[in-house]
Amino acid sequence: MKTTIEWTHRHLPDGTIIPGYTFNIAWGCMKVSEECRNCYAEGIASRYGMRLWGPQATTTRRTFGSTHWQKPLSWNREAEREGHRRSVFCSSMADVFEDHPTLEPEREKLWRLIARTPWLNWLLLTKRPEHILSMAPWQDGTWPDNVWIGVSAGNQRRANERLPLLIQIPAVVRFVSYEPALERVDFTPWVQQIDWLICGGESGALARPFDLDWARSARGQCQRAGVKFFFKQVGGRYHNSGGRLLDGRTRDELPPEKPEHVMGNVTTKTRIDTRKR
Repeated sequence: MKTTIEWTHRHLPDGTIIPGYTFNIAWGCMKVSEECRNCYAEGIASRYGMRLWGPQATTTRRTFGSTHWQKPLSWNREAEREGHRRSVFCSSMADVFEDHPTLEPEREKLWRLIARTPWLNWLLLTKRPEHILSMAPWQDGTWPDNVWIGVSAGNQRRANERLPLLIQIPAVVRFVSYEPALERVDFTPWVQQIDWLICGGESGALARPFDLDWARSARGQCQRAGVKFFFKQVGGRYHNSGGRLLDGRTRDELPPEKPEHVMGNVTTKTRIDTRKR
C-alpha cells in the first residue's frame, strides 16, 4: 500500500515527489532490543484484536493470500510505464529475517517477487542481521541492485552489534535506521561503509525523550564521511508533534541511483562502492 513514510519517497529533478509503498510478508514479531519497547506495529495489530507478538512457541504470525502478493507486480508495471522507480519498505509489520517457521515460505515468495519487480527498490530493514546471509538466497557474494539492506540501531549497544554485520552484506545500498534514537551514538567505526542514515525520535503516547544534539552528531558524522542523512522526525506523542526540522530545515537526503538502476535494468552483481572519499 502507498505510505506516508517520508524516506520511501522519491524526489524527481522537477520537484515532483513520488510516494513509496509498504509491503508485509506477514504481521507479527518478537521484541529483541530496546528500540522495540513501544512497538507501533504491535499496537496496530492489537487494535485489530490480533496477538502476534511473542516467541514462536506461543504466538503465530498472520500471513496473506495471493491477492496481497499481486500488488507489487502492479506497482512495478506502473513504475516501468512512467519511467520512475518506486521504493518499497518491507516489512513494516514484521521482520523479514525473524527466525519463525511461519516466515520460511513467505520469504521464499518474497525472493521470487523481488526478481519479478526490477522497477521497485526493496528496502529490507531488520534487527536481526545475523540471519541475513543464511536466509537470503544470494549466497555467492552478489546482491540484486533493487535490494537495499538496513539495520535498526537506536543506541550504542545495538550499533556495536549490528553494524559490523551490516557492512558484510554486498548490497547496492546499506542503510541504518537510527530510530527511535535513544542516545547519542558513535557511528564512525562503520560510517564509511554505509550509504544512508535515517534518524528520528520516537513517537506515540509513551515516546521516550529525544535530544536534537544526538541528531546533530549523527548528521556531522555522515557529512564528514559523504553519507546521505535523512531526518525523519523530532517525535513526541504524535508522529508530527515536534515536526521534521533540524536547525531550521528538513534533511531529506537519499542515496543516489546508479545510471543502469534508474532505468530499471537491475542486475545481480558484487557491490562496488563508488563514493568519493
